[in-house]
Order: sequence, then C-alpha cells, then structure tokens
Amino acid sequence: MKLETRECVSGAPLALDPNSDYDAIMGKMKELDFDTPAPVEDDEDEETLAAIDEGIRDAEAGRTVPPEEARKLLSKWITDSSTRKGR
Repeated sequence: MKLETRECVSGAPLALDPNSDYDAIMGKMKELDFDTPAPVEDDEDEETLAAIDEGIRDAEAGRTVPPEEARKLLSKWITDSSTRKGR
C-alpha cells in the first residue's frame, strides 16, 4: 500500500492514510475558532480552572520556559509525584 504524500507548512513531506479524506479534515480545521474559549466541562473544578488561568496570565506576561527545559521539568515532576508516600 502506497501512502499519498503532501507538503506540510514546514515544507516537509506528510504521509497520508489513503483511507482518510485530507481535504475534508483540513476544511474542518479551518472552521475552528481559536479565539472563542471552549465550554467549561462539569468535571473541571475551581482549583483546576484557577491554575489554567494562572498559566495563561504567566504566558501572556512572558513567564515561559523553552520546550527543552519544560521537558526536563516535566520528567522530574512526574518522577517526584510518582514517588510520594501515600499513593
């Protein structure tokens, strides 16, 4: 089975599943409105929403880290949280 390829925005080739409808999928992507917030799910508590808002404010204020540093921090946080007692 030969996969169809198209060029990505970056110029790199993108292999497509012959069973997918690339144009239909991309058409739906263009319809997404990223400026309108997604509805709040019932299972999102106030603490989670506050943490999300804090992260957005930090990003808007420029308090961010490069992706490489975030990957290192994330792996450390996962290791730290999985070794806590009482879990």
